[in-house]
Amino acid sequence: MLNVTAALAQAPSPVADSSQAVRNLFQQRRTGGGIFTAIGIGATGAIARGLSSGDSGGNAGGAVVSIAALGGVPAGIGISKLVRFSKTREEEIIAAHQQGKPVPNYVRRRLKAKHFAVGVE
Repeated sequence: MLNVTAALAQAPSPVADSSQAVRNLFQQRRTGGGIFTAIGIGATGAIARGLSSGDSGGNAGGAVVSIAALGGVPAGIGISKLVRFSKTREEEIIAAHQQGKPVPNYVRRRLKAKHFAVGVE
């Protein structure tokens, strides 16, 4: 009986557990946002360098579409993630949750069991 009481005393509160899950989710999304942004910028730079080599074949419209599709889309997705899951927004949500307000729907929908696991980075 003593072991059960000790285990319950060490268990994190639901608010602390949810706060940690939100932190894990936001960190994961910021990492993904950074990767998408880097890929988009890299693709844009590679395409632009290829076009500036002098042999574009006179297809400027195709070059613009290529840059937008292969560079702009991933960069846009990455920047969007970085804004939606910023450190500032994370702190605002956690502070509100600790005061008893619910976690916003767009965050709650994305929370998975792995975000509640202890030691998830």
